[in-house]
Amino acid sequence: MPTEKIIYIKDIGEVALRTDKRFKRLSIRMAPTKGIWINVPDGISIKEAIKFAEENKAWIIQAKQKKDARESQQTIFDQDTKFKTKYHELRITQVTTKSYSSKLNNGILEVMYPVGMEIINTDLQEFIRKSIIETLRREAKYYLPKRIEFLAKQHGFKYHSVQIKNTKSRWGSCSHDNKINLSLHLMRLPEELSDMVILHELCHTVVKNHSIQFWELLASHCPNLAEKKNRIKKHSINII
Repeated sequence: MPTEKIIYIKDIGEVALRTDKRFKRLSIRMAPTKGIWINVPDGISIKEAIKFAEENKAWIIQAKQKKDARESQQTIFDQDTKFKTKYHELRITQVTTKSYSSKLNNGILEVMYPVGMEIINTDLQEFIRKSIIETLRREAKYYLPKRIEFLAKQHGFKYHSVQIKNTKSRWGSCSHDNKINLSLHLMRLPEELSDMVILHELCHTVVKNHSIQFWELLASHCPNLAEKKNRIKKHSINII
């Protein structure tokens, strides 16, 4: 069974040491709202893990500063937050309950949380984000496979398969054998921009690089390409 031990490292603070036989090597991990932890393979002593953390202190501090800066810029979702996906609008309400929950109904993603709980509660904010992600995932699995099939037929492209993923840095990708990945966050874009991303990946089934030939091909299938490329820069893949 996985075990966890909390240690304190000067200049960093609390770090969790998580031991599990599934881990292959010592590695440092951190995530929004979840702090810092080290994956410790079975058989590695706590002393060795602490030494590993100390040896990588400078890197941890730098990465932590970047993480903290990103988190300080994150949206705090509350009753006044305006957030829409392609098919749903977020609504946050307080109810007489002991826990939080969410539901989809008539175009509304409703997140309910207990009366008396602070809206800035870290766990609640994480739950709201997870509810949004799951809503995007459901929408994307419904919409994107049909949309790429339609655009491929309309523009004369062929692809092997499509997968929907919660990507962190790319709207989409195309493998060497024409397997296409699309980000579920496309469901937050206007249709003309999500279509541009889909066409971008479909063009990679023909040209595997970003050469002049590629951009000319994409421009021939996607009107006003330059303007759309500028517009999509204003959108973030991550929910901030």
